[in-house]
This record gives sequence, structure tokens and C-alpha cells, in this order.
Amino acid sequence: MEQYKFKPKHSEIIVKAIIEGYREYIEHRIDRRERMEISSAFAWTKGNFIESKIAEYFKEYDGQAFTHKKSKAGLTWDYLQFTHKDSKVLFLIKNAAYFNEKCFSRAKLPAGMDRKDALRTYLHDLSKINADLKFPTDSSYHELHQSEEVVQLSLPIPLNQVTRVKEEIKQLSSMYNEFHILTYAMDDAYQISKVKHYLPNPHDNIAYLIEDMSDLISGAELDDREREVLAPDSDGMLDPAAYDIEILEEERQG
Repeated sequence: MEQYKFKPKHSEIIVKAIIEGYREYIEHRIDRRERMEISSAFAWTKGNFIESKIAEYFKEYDGQAFTHKKSKAGLTWDYLQFTHKDSKVLFLIKNAAYFNEKCFSRAKLPAGMDRKDALRTYLHDLSKINADLKFPTDSSYHELHQSEEVVQLSLPIPLNQVTRVKEEIKQLSSMYNEFHILTYAMDDAYQISKVKHYLPNPHDNIAYLIEDMSDLISGAELDDREREVLAPDSDGMLDPAAYDIEILEEERQG
């Protein structure tokens, strides 16, 4: 998977932006808690801060090489898609808490929650950009990443959307050479502890690890005040992004 790695400088920018975006999110949470009687809904804005910071860093680094656009996941949840123009690589940033590398088109939800609504069809459709790429064929790799369940890869789409979806996939395949997913994970102290880079395979629904970028993490330590404002996140709150189950609805150039 070496050929799919980002340039070291680009990886450094992404990891630094994830850390800084997360820190700005925490500062925002602290400010809102002090100013408002209730501010728990701001727990759901973490992804916006991280993606916005990545867009900001890329613009400062080389605004011509990297672009981003806003897209829609689900009925209401917006997110950013990033593109490296020269290599035509499209990539997204996801919270590892809801990302299942063994079955990337199905969100990882807490035990006891209904999984039938957790299909992320837009991820599977974007992965079709990678239909002709070479993935590992080593049997040991497949055994390690074998899907935990059988998933219908031809995910159900209403008949009135079939033509539109096919056209979108055709257009995406002509615009991009590769589709990647990067994830960030928090440890028990609510600190960013892992950043990983994946290449999703549309044929077996497995996201193959390209690179563990966690060794690039620096300055992620939080103090007690910062951890305190994050603690309620662990009390059964579920990020709405876990339900981003629809494919592209509307896009606007960032």
C-alpha cells in the first residue's frame, strides 16, 4: 500500500490540523458552557471544527494544490470533501468511534442500537472510484481484516434515484483517481491518540490501512479543565454523523 501514501509534508499538515481543530472545538465548548445555560448540542460540532481547520491549513500551505467542497451526508449533516488536484485523490475525515474498517459502509454503533439504519451508502458509492485499484491479495491480510458480517454490497436505492446515482458515480470516476478515508480517535482521556489513513475497497467493503500516522501527533495533551467539558460526551451521546447514510445531495465549491 506504499504507493497510496500521502507525501510526508501533507500527512504532517493533516495531523496538525486535526489536533488544532479539536483544540479549537474544546475552547468553543468551554466558552459556550460558561456563557449558556445549556450547551450540550455543541458536542456535535467537533467534526466541523476539524474539517474547517484542515481546509484552513491547506489553503495556507498551497491553496492551488488542495481544494475542498461541502457535501451532504444524510438529510441534514454537512461535511467537507478534500481533493489533491495533481493526483486527483479525494479524501474524507471520519471519527474512528463510528468507523468500521472491516465494513466501512456500515457505521459502528454502540451495542444495543439498531444497525439497519447505519448504512452509509455514500461511502460505498464514493469507494467505487477505487474499483480498478490494486489491493492486497495476501491471505493473512484478508484473514485479519475479514468482515465480521456478510453485507449486501449493492445497497438498496429507491428506483427514482438509480439513474442519478449512476450518473454521479460515473462523474466522480472521471474526476478522481482514488478515494481515501482518514480517521482520528480519542483515548480514555479524550485526547487525540490515533490518526489512520485507509483505502476503501468497493469489492469487499474493507478499508485497507495505508498508513498509521499516529507517530506524527504532537501537542494533543489536555488539562483537567479541558477534559471536564468533554466528559459528558461519554454518557450515551451519539454524534449525528454516525447516521450519515445518504449519498451526495448538494455540493458547493469551498
